[in-house]
Amino acid sequence: MNVKYIAKNPSPVAQTITLRQGLPLDGGRLLSAESITVQVPPMSVREIFFDENGKPIADGCVQDLTVNVVNEDGTPIDPHSTRRERTEIRDVTGNNPHLFVEQTRRVYPNLLVSDDRCLGGAQLIAQFSHLRSARDNTTAVYSPAALNMTFESRTDSLYHAASQGLVTIEGIEGNGFDSSNAIHMNINNPGSNVVRVVVPQGTMIEQQSWNGNQNLVVKEDVWIDIQPGQTGTFPLPAFCANASAGPPNGDPMNLTPFVFHDMGESFRDQQSMWRTTDSRRNVRMR
Repeated sequence: MNVKYIAKNPSPVAQTITLRQGLPLDGGRLLSAESITVQVPPMSVREIFFDENGKPIADGCVQDLTVNVVNEDGTPIDPHSTRRERTEIRDVTGNNPHLFVEQTRRVYPNLLVSDDRCLGGAQLIAQFSHLRSARDNTTAVYSPAALNMTFESRTDSLYHAASQGLVTIEGIEGNGFDSSNAIHMNINNPGSNVVRVVVPQGTMIEQQSWNGNQNLVVKEDVWIDIQPGQTGTFPLPAFCANASAGPPNGDPMNLTPFVFHDMGESFRDQQSMWRTTDSRRNVRMR
């Protein structure tokens, strides 16, 4: 059975931490068989795993995304915000998923949401806020930074091109996860020039509806070339973003402007991604 050691870094700068050989583990019942040096991101904790012989076998990160600004009910949040903040939801009557979606659209009034254009982000923030609220024992809509995301601002990105009308996303379908073709995008170039865009690593793809299935995270940078006047179908590799949800199965999805932060090993494999997303297996998406 594996033993977990947690290295903490409460400072605002990255730290290099060395765990020495002979370090007591599991209450002193096990000693580390060899030393290991790890980088711990700012304001975060990092999990280091040891096998039954005390040998380090894997490590991962979990960021401490402590909220430092709590807004009153209805206070809008700038989707570009880099503050770890949340807006409280006072009226908690009615259907819980509907409540989070409704309130997220209220808190993010300027976020572009269009299922017809396959562009969104409100559903994603609503679902991650639902999971984060369960963890924090509150009911609130969170900022991207509090959910370990940022608003993607690259001018060469697919989101930028689609939001500006340079290309048209005609459909996004999610099928499974942790594969090279978990996402299929149909993209049209209405212009007279070749369009070359990137879908950056960490780009979040959301479910169009709250169906209890996973959102997806693009595994790596994917460059896409679309010829003038043509429509192409492009597969994208993706991890599951929510351990608490089922896999997409032909689900219609939206491209969001939000990018998930790599915390060192987040994109190494599916288990590493689950360790660093703001979700828990015992908190269901539904």
